Amino acid sequence: MADIAVATRKWANLNPKAMMHDTTMSFDEYHDSRWVSWPFHLFDCCLVTDSGAAIIVTTAERAKSLKKAPVWVLGAGEGHDHNIVSQMPDYTSTWARRSGPLSMQRAGITHDDLDLTMIYDSFTYTVMVTLESMGFCAPGEAADFVANQRTAPGGDFALNTSGGGLSYTHPGMYGSFLLVEAVRQLRGEAGDRQVKSKKDASQDPKIAIVNGTGGSLSSTGTVVLATG
Repeated sequence: MADIAVATRKWANLNPKAMMHDTTMSFDEYHDSRWVSWPFHLFDCCLVTDSGAAIIVTTAERAKSLKKAPVWVLGAGEGHDHNIVSQMPDYTSTWARRSGPLSMQRAGITHDDLDLTMIYDSFTYTVMVTLESMGFCAPGEAADFVANQRTAPGGDFALNTSGGGLSYTHPGMYGSFLLVEAVRQLRGEAGDRQVKSKKDASQDPKIAIVNGTGGSLSSTGTVVLATG
């Protein structure tokens, strides 16, 4: 989980609006942070902040007439499998196992087509089980998947590039910020943290996937966004 926390902080250091923008974090600092409840250190847990976000959704016809280039919804999926956490059928999996594949199927894409990924990070654990649930890696393999700062700036898997709920902001409705960051990246508006297309490093990213979790890991929604 340390790799997620440290990588996400590095993204926040590139985001001037991030709460932790001016505060770096090493692996030693992560491990030295106080325990909250095993296996969670302080830096495995999201921030508690005040902030707000807004998303405008309109018709394709109207979007074409707006000043900024539109970002299109290619596919989406959602689901709900329990009401309270004690009813959760499997603590190592979320409903993203259904909403993730469904959104990609509806969008007509595969994992290989994705340039960046936004995942709700209430905890580092949430990111890891969501990566596994969405099929980026097999169950139990998320630690290896994110190892060696693969998801940090300069890595080959762009994840939560704003700094996430762990290091950017978390007002209790962080899912909106996932969408905002995906749109900024797809439009090439992310400044120092801007990522590029995996297929053409001279181009801004073309396709992003966003997954948000609600309740006690009880519901999840996934959307595929694209430009062009």
